[in-house]
Amino acid sequence: MIYIPRIARKCLDTSFFHVMVQGINKEFIFKNDRYINRYLQLVRRNLNQENLKIIAFCIMNNHAHLLIQVENMEELSKYMQKVNSIYAKYYNYMEKERVGYVFRDRYKSEPILDKRQLIQCVKYIHQNPLKANMVKNVEQYKYSSYRFYKNGEIKKYNLFTKEEIAYICNINIDNEYDFLEDEIIVENRINKFISEFVRKEGIKVFEIFEKDDILKKLIKYLKESKKIKYTDIMKRLDITRGTMERLKK
Repeated sequence: MIYIPRIARKCLDTSFFHVMVQGINKEFIFKNDRYINRYLQLVRRNLNQENLKIIAFCIMNNHAHLLIQVENMEELSKYMQKVNSIYAKYYNYMEKERVGYVFRDRYKSEPILDKRQLIQCVKYIHQNPLKANMVKNVEQYKYSSYRFYKNGEIKKYNLFTKEEIAYICNINIDNEYDFLEDEIIVENRINKFISEFVRKEGIKVFEIFEKDDILKKLIKYLKESKKIKYTDIMKRLDITRGTMERLKK
């Protein structure tokens, strides 16, 4: 048997699903490298047997997230049943005399209904280790798709390319993988670039906010040289859209 949650009829045409699996009683079923690598091996090995693609993933100690594109729910069910049933047998074997269920409800899935939700889901999945205080930034975590995107190893897990996601979501990706970035990373990057600008110009930080010509020059530097989006610049510098439009002229 496999658990498939009820979803509204209007959602059935979607081809993107956020899939979540969790250890029964929140047990640490992915408690070390060996277990995590085995699950990822099964995830990757069975991709070719079903008509689906992985957009993002993150394996934590007691649960895992997968963002999957698939033609229909039947294929998703077949894939998850295959991956989870093989892993459950492996886990029980490795845990010596353990018997019984390994996963809570086998798996749960949420349909992705629009482009914004897709982007937010990618970010949410990659931020799991950060929110759990396991790492200081998402790049440090070994078992998520974030580093595969960053290192250009997307083919390893049949991941989407940035161009494919840009096309699907109808977005312009100024910074190569800014759709993956969480707010902490973006803020840290901007802080670093502001420090570089201050040193380069030989000015004090407070002058940025006292002189429009310096602020205008900084915005141009961040946008053109460092490929930072205007929205992120506005948020970090705490300036309004009206001010930004005036300074861009």
